[in-house]
Amino acid sequence: MTTTEALLIGRRRRLALTMVGGFAGVVALALAVAVVAELADIQTAAALTDRLVPLLVFYAPAPIAAAGAYARCGGPACLTVGVVPALVFAALVVVGTVFGVPGVGGGDAALGGVTLSFALVGLSGAFVGYCAGVTAALLADLAGVGGGDGGDGESDEAGGEK
Repeated sequence: MTTTEALLIGRRRRLALTMVGGFAGVVALALAVAVVAELADIQTAAALTDRLVPLLVFYAPAPIAAAGAYARCGGPACLTVGVVPALVFAALVVVGTVFGVPGVGGGDAALGGVTLSFALVGLSGAFVGYCAGVTAALLADLAGVGGGDGGDGESDEAGGEK
């Protein structure tokens, strides 16, 4: 697989799935802890999650997508990282509404509008991070530092080791 195909489509599917799933798990855990801390009136946890949740939702997709692009996880996986916080948020609101969790519901704002806004912010950050990661990977390849082999035992040559 050429470098361009590896950067666009992805060469390391298992790492890509781990990256997206792990980030979704971290965001879900942080949002759940924020809801529980707010409901239980735990000031320390609420203060921590007030700083952690915006960091995860708005700022984390860019560096995660950059690292994914550099590791040749592919564009779809890297851009999915940007949408993950919005999807986790929407799922939390739906589950909270269904189970009647106080403070977690549709509220005054339309769920679709808020989710779309989160998705656009995350997707734009992930796109910038993906572009930075691709640039870093290409520069590393040019300098001879980057590896043609992704380190997962796969070879670029036909008939090579798989």
